[in-house]
Amino acid sequence: MSEEQTLEDFDNFLMVMDDQLEALHDEATKRGLTLDLSLDDLERLEKLFDLMSDGVDNDTRSSLIVSFGRHLGEVVRENYGGRWSVPLDDEKNINFNKPVIIGHTKIEGLEFAPLTVMRAYSLRKKSGTLRRAVEADVNPQVLDLSEFIEN
Repeated sequence: MSEEQTLEDFDNFLMVMDDQLEALHDEATKRGLTLDLSLDDLERLEKLFDLMSDGVDNDTRSSLIVSFGRHLGEVVRENYGGRWSVPLDDEKNINFNKPVIIGHTKIEGLEFAPLTVMRAYSLRKKSGTLRRAVEADVNPQVLDLSEFIEN
């Protein structure tokens, strides 16, 4: 896909954001859940995804992943700052050509990939996945490998 097409797709992704968030909010309300873009939405998103994805086909599940990923990204953006972006500089970047949140942490260049996180949740449906993913991304722990380095 050309860079021009990718940027056009990304613009469309952002353009329909409000409608997608509103539709998800409405679906949550129908099921007795409230989505408010707070960090408490992380557990509510998992519960709602479980309810909405039960027994659906792969195309519907993929569409749900995108909708829920949008909301997850907005939770991070609203609570930690940052903005949506689409990395196009390095084809080896695992997030190349995918919508991510950047600027949400003090670590330069760190990308939060909400659609990837939602896809991971959809595969395992392990409670707490979204909170752990967000926490690991906004407060990454330094990994000390010095004991493995030969002098």
